[in-house]
Amino acid sequence: MTGLLDSPNITLLLTDARGRPLPAEDALDRAAALRHELRGMEFVLSATPATGPALSHLPLAAGGREPAEAITLGAVALAVLPPLVPALIVYLRAWVQRNQGVRIRLAVAGDTDGAVHDPSRMGEKAQKALVERLRQRLGGHSAQGQADGEQTWSAA
Repeated sequence: MTGLLDSPNITLLLTDARGRPLPAEDALDRAAALRHELRGMEFVLSATPATGPALSHLPLAAGGREPAEAITLGAVALAVLPPLVPALIVYLRAWVQRNQGVRIRLAVAGDTDGAVHDPSRMGEKAQKALVERLRQRLGGHSAQGQADGEQTWSAA
């Protein structure tokens, strides 16, 4: 697949339990392991290192460092079809349980509101809002208003 469907629409940021960037070697290892696992999942169209434009929507990491310095090593860009987001959330919850001391923050590529979400805390309503947001990003029709979706996110 090429084009819009396999373009990253979600960015994952791996942090420590307090939300701070992981040490460089740990960030490289864990992000590579997560990418490898996700590439084998039926619900992920692509999983790549997140660099440049894929990170532009994420807020600065703790300590006020620039994103390229602080979070590129622990970031993963994904292409996921909206209906498959619930399967991704279930998988990410299990991955965090297997990787103690690591937290995942999720952001929708192209969002300019700076919203970052914790998949381990997302309820069903927040997952539906994420699905709708991704449908909008892919040019689909939304069943809910965008403002409603923005109000349902669980903050990280």
